[in-house]
Amino acid sequence: MAQVYLFRGNHPLYETLVSNPPDGIEYVQKGTSGSRQEYTLYNASNAMVRQTVNQAFALIGVPRWFPILKRYDLVHSCRGFFILGPNPYVVDVEHCASFAGFQYERLTSNRFRRLVEKGLLSDKCRAVLPHCEAAKKTLSLVTESSSVHEKTTVLYPTIVPERYAVDRKEEDSPRLLFMGEYYWKGGREFLEACSRLKDRLDFKVKYISLRVHPPEEILSRAREQLQMEYVEGPIPRAELFSRTYPSSDVFVMPTYIDTFGYAFLEAMSFGLPCIGTRHFAVPEIVEDNVTGLLVEPVASYFDAKGIGHPGVRVENIRNQTTVDGLTDALEKLISSRSLRSSMGRAGYNLVAEGKFCVKRRNDILKSVYESAIHGRLEIARSHKQVH
Repeated sequence: MAQVYLFRGNHPLYETLVSNPPDGIEYVQKGTSGSRQEYTLYNASNAMVRQTVNQAFALIGVPRWFPILKRYDLVHSCRGFFILGPNPYVVDVEHCASFAGFQYERLTSNRFRRLVEKGLLSDKCRAVLPHCEAAKKTLSLVTESSSVHEKTTVLYPTIVPERYAVDRKEEDSPRLLFMGEYYWKGGREFLEACSRLKDRLDFKVKYISLRVHPPEEILSRAREQLQMEYVEGPIPRAELFSRTYPSSDVFVMPTYIDTFGYAFLEAMSFGLPCIGTRHFAVPEIVEDNVTGLLVEPVASYFDAKGIGHPGVRVENIRNQTTVDGLTDALEKLISSRSLRSSMGRAGYNLVAEGKFCVKRRNDILKSVYESAIHGRLEIARSHKQVH
């Protein structure tokens, strides 16, 4: 049994690493294991700690690193931390900016890029595991090294759908679920599209607002016109899985900012068809006309090279292209129970036995870990083709 120290983050995607490790792997971690009960990444205290840590690294002028001096067979570093100490390690990233704590302006520094490349080329760094193909492409922003490319394997996040098995019964009026920020996650566009459809289609709306909430006048009008259930989150994950997803029929998140969008996997685990945008990794998750519907985003946090720009003011951008597409997508799913059912089943299959299932992830991880522990930098290329 190999011991792998898991230097994990708070995001719920790491639950399945702890609860479903690859065969022959024992995870060791700081703190308690198991399910995170809330989206702690949205908590103000958590955000303050992250910001302080990232500012400290920016002041020093180096990528993020963390010392682990006790010896293990391997360290699995999450969220783009380089590991200092005697241990070989693998590192997963959702974007190359993970190495900078998502301070995208640091990617413009030649010195910073050279330091990241040096870290990736280190013999201690045995594998790089981007969360998606879109994230893998962003590595070219810091290195063009073929050696880094050879040790890079896409490792999609996973979810265990049977953990959340709850009977979900459809009602005559389809129930639409949105969860996220008003601007960057597409809450504004969602409410505008629903307003267009309210007089000719019968549906219900649940809006879970995170961080950036709708203006009060917009919220009051939506509550009145749509008879909308509004919740100012975050909410406990236990409630999300026991009540929120099971009482929904369509999940909608027309995001302009996500690097992955783990909520899509959560919705799929309940058999919900999803509506998203053609943005970054979303098309890798939501297959258009198969597991859901995609609409064109009018803006993106990322430029053509994948660099994020916090200064983009999405609230000032005319959004009618996205609203038009979202209106059409919602109308299709609201009007057709059979379409909702077929797309929901296809999405469930992706998380139960497809590219987002635990078995596929563990097959890849087992190969990566074995190569890393035995000091081989090459990754078994056959696993890159597993679907």
